[in-house]
Amino acid sequence: MKIEDDAILGEFFDTPEKKARWMRRLAWLYIIWIIFLIVGLGMVLIFYVF
Repeated sequence: MKIEDDAILGEFFDTPEKKARWMRRLAWLYIIWIIFLIVGLGMVLIFYVF
């Protein structure tokens, strides 16, 4: 089953432009998540050392 045929998600991914826009958004969210993860681990290490 393709994501375009899904009843709920199909409206967000029904055209190639919408699919590309959502893939770009997901890529940015993934980068932001990695940054928060690195900052969080850095803060844990700083508090652990001191």
